[in-house]
Amino acid sequence: MLAASLLLARCCRLSRCRPQSLRRRFLQSLLLMLAMVLPSAIAAQVMQSKDLVKFRLRNGYLIVVQTTINGAGPFSFLLDTGTTRTVIDPGLARQLQAPAIGKDSLTIYSTVRQVRLVHLDGVQVGYAEASDLGVMVDKLDEVKFLVPGIRGVLGEDFLSRFDILIDYKRHELSFGDPTPAGERCPVETLGQYHGLPTSNRLLIKAEFMDANGGKVKLQLDTGAKTPELFPASHDAFPSQPWGGSMALSSGSNGITVHSRITIKIGSTMVPDLDVIQSRHGVAYDAIGLLPASIFHRIYISHSGGFVVLNPGG
Repeated sequence: MLAASLLLARCCRLSRCRPQSLRRRFLQSLLLMLAMVLPSAIAAQVMQSKDLVKFRLRNGYLIVVQTTINGAGPFSFLLDTGTTRTVIDPGLARQLQAPAIGKDSLTIYSTVRQVRLVHLDGVQVGYAEASDLGVMVDKLDEVKFLVPGIRGVLGEDFLSRFDILIDYKRHELSFGDPTPAGERCPVETLGQYHGLPTSNRLLIKAEFMDANGGKVKLQLDTGAKTPELFPASHDAFPSQPWGGSMALSSGSNGITVHSRITIKIGSTMVPDLDVIQSRHGVAYDAIGLLPASIFHRIYISHSGGFVVLNPGG
């Protein structure tokens, strides 16, 4: 049972940030759903479909898959592990004649609006299929700015039912593959925001090797391009935490970009990254975002609660 729902804007900025392009970067924001649910209502049985699906990679990081809804389609959907609840646009909801099942609040930064919830009989990618989903209806302007022609966003309410291997080099998704060899890094599927439980999350601990702070909890996100730390992270790190890096600030109300940063997850080191520190307040249950696309391949075990980074194959 849903207690509340927050829709948040995520920063998916260019890899090299410049002050004069700040407006463009803020337009390049993806929508993020953060659903607050009761713990007893969030358990989902993981199904295995043993299916290989080709996807289109947009801008080097956005995964676009062909998706069948209620037997119709296929339609282009963005696959987004940072979105907890699937979203479709109003035109598709009308086309499908999806029955309304209620309303929910949707927040983008400081703007709040009401959106419809509709029922879908089935959502299918390849042979991976989930039935009886309640999804949100939104115009998805921010997503369509990045990926024209998109009709919806596949969230973790769908993805969490499967173990998934994402291969960015081959542009392939594998549903239901056996766990590959490699280190199993734990992920948390439950979080908390202001004392309320959040579900359908992929929260993973990471360490910024160039900072003086310790490990922080990030959302593993296929919809983010650049690692990002939210304002809450300013309490986790000292005011001058970054050693041996270059920083570029866009002003008191903007962002700071730290270059040549190394992030460590488990024993996996990813060097030479740009990391964004944002000053815009956001409602979030993690310190920031960890883009999945910084890895060549990533295996997400929803059934086991872990990921394998850059497995062989």
